[in-house]
Amino acid sequence: MTLNVPIPGTVQLVDTQGTLNVKHGKDHKDIVLVPQPSDHPDDPLRWSQPRKMQNVFCAMAWCFFAAAMISGLSPAYVAIEADTGISVADLSTGNGLMYLFLGWGTLITQTLALNYGRRPVLVVSIVLTTLVTLWSAYVKTKGEFYANRIIVGVVSSPMETLIEVIIGDVFFTHDRGFYMGLYSWTLWGSAFLAPVAAGFVAESLGWRWIQYIMSFIGAGTAIATFFFFEETMYYRTTSQAEIIGIEEATPAGDIGALEKKIQMESSPDETKSNSSSPDQASVTRSIENNSVDPSSEKTRTRAEKLKLWGFRDARQASPFKLVLLPFVLFRYPGMIFAGILVGGILSWYNVVGGSLALILSNAPYNFSTNTIGLTYLACFVGVTIGCFLSGGMSDMLTIKLARRNGGVMEPEHRLYMCIVAIIAHPAGCLLYGVGASYSIHWVGIVFGLGLISITLPIGTSLAFTYILDSYKEVAGEGLVSAILIRNLMGFAFSYAVVPIIENLGLRNAFILIAILGLVFWCFCIVMIIFGKSIRRGTAASYWRLVENYGKAAH
Repeated sequence: MTLNVPIPGTVQLVDTQGTLNVKHGKDHKDIVLVPQPSDHPDDPLRWSQPRKMQNVFCAMAWCFFAAAMISGLSPAYVAIEADTGISVADLSTGNGLMYLFLGWGTLITQTLALNYGRRPVLVVSIVLTTLVTLWSAYVKTKGEFYANRIIVGVVSSPMETLIEVIIGDVFFTHDRGFYMGLYSWTLWGSAFLAPVAAGFVAESLGWRWIQYIMSFIGAGTAIATFFFFEETMYYRTTSQAEIIGIEEATPAGDIGALEKKIQMESSPDETKSNSSSPDQASVTRSIENNSVDPSSEKTRTRAEKLKLWGFRDARQASPFKLVLLPFVLFRYPGMIFAGILVGGILSWYNVVGGSLALILSNAPYNFSTNTIGLTYLACFVGVTIGCFLSGGMSDMLTIKLARRNGGVMEPEHRLYMCIVAIIAHPAGCLLYGVGASYSIHWVGIVFGLGLISITLPIGTSLAFTYILDSYKEVAGEGLVSAILIRNLMGFAFSYAVVPIIENLGLRNAFILIAILGLVFWCFCIVMIIFGKSIRRGTAASYWRLVENYGKAAH
């Protein structure tokens, strides 16, 4: 006897024959809603569009201002050194520690958010980030600054992984890419805009006023989050396995306990009666057998929505068990791929941040500090273009490719957007770094910055959406796995960029970075070719893990 094991992430996204007994999209009647919403009014997937937009706007505003609060000091390093005696090198080291603990902090904050609710974690996080930001205006020693940066990294870490989970809570697979692009825009846009504004504040009012103003903004964000962000954690009774796409026959004995959870066996006669295509038939049976049990619970009142507790479901596994799950997920190549891709993105960002002042403050450019800050506007423009490409356009591409594939969507469909980055990254590095070594006009330098910046949100969005699409049941922990890889890579590059430039020279250093980036981006091509085979090979192991960790409902 065999048990049909669904491939994680392969889903029937388009009802090409119009025969599937499932819930479809309102605007596009042939789009299958993945995941299938329940019948409960508090299910975020069933919220009205205005209610969803209110929540996503609050989450994006939270992310934008939290990112601004942790990145606003960088233009004032020289002034801080003159005032406190903390060297620019030590300030940069503190910044590197902050990014390192942004990653490690997610082990704590993400576990709390996945078990006790997104809302309490967001509110507490922004309050603590505001207080630590205010404290940073009064630091006087290197050790105190290091401690401040480590703590701010931990308490603000939800910006790294929680917003993506909220997007997965509220939106379906077919429109998830747009909001992931919007998230990338808020994260990168804030990182590039905050230093521009902070530079002028430091020059006019003094560097401490950067943190004073950021603290005021943080307090306002905390109030808005408390009153307008609604909890999105909903422990639904169905898993994505019930609307998964192509099934693979595997001996039942090979997957043990999984048989209790996923019952998708079929007879040859049933296969013939459904479709001439075995794959399409298995998809149809899988979805038509899906049923969502209506909940008898009442919808939450306004007062209950304002609470910061009471969201945990008794069916969830122990948080002490789940805190180690991100390390277990390293067994899946898709997680490692996403971590390396987004790690490369942070590394290139650190390369730009570590070299921009070195290039533009010296001859023949001789830019002032504020003028250097204004060049980040080119990065902002590039990020905006990249978000458009990786957001709404990736959704349209995914639906188009699914239609061509008999209605079946593969997570690798979005990765075709990497073609833009394969061209833009090396071109940007050559214009920016190699061009600077030949003293080209500053417009060429700025244009190169913009090209590199286009790739930043593309990498962020593709990596995180790949995890959400492929491993939805454990996506919250999977994002932590990717961030751990990313921030370790970024931390290493933040130390390596200046020595690389000093030892190799500007020209050779950026030729090396262009080649490294090209190699990293070509991993997307590898996953386009082999990604489905990899997911198929690890399917039995994955569904066992989903059941063992209580993730079959999520």
